[in-house]
Amino acid sequence: MPQVREMMTPDVVTIQPGTSVRDAAKTMIQEKKGPLPIVDGDRAVAIVTDRDLVAHVLAEGRDPASTTVDDVSSRDLVTIGPDQDVDEARQLMAQNELDRVLVVEGERLVGIISEADIRADEGPLA
Repeated sequence: MPQVREMMTPDVVTIQPGTSVRDAAKTMIQEKKGPLPIVDGDRAVAIVTDRDLVAHVLAEGRDPASTTVDDVSSRDLVTIGPDQDVDEARQLMAQNELDRVLVVEGERLVGIISEADIRADEGPLA
């Protein structure tokens, strides 16, 4: 079974605490990313998704310029170590109903692994 580090994306697009949701949305569009880990130094402290922006900003009528990612992000992070088996990542995603998991070494964010990363290694469907 391959390890997470073999299949993860190591270059994670991140944002800082206090970023406006407008700037977060611009980053998502420019970088073509849905979820953005929020990091303090190199430590992930939260994550904000495009769904968070829709559900907690647009649907609630909040001002995107004055609302920050801290106001709408999830601080309950699901993480995995880079040396763990990919199957463990798959199980974590299923248990937590997620399509990606942050990869951390100690407290340092080192990557992200998604269902698509794992499926890409499985080859075409029969």
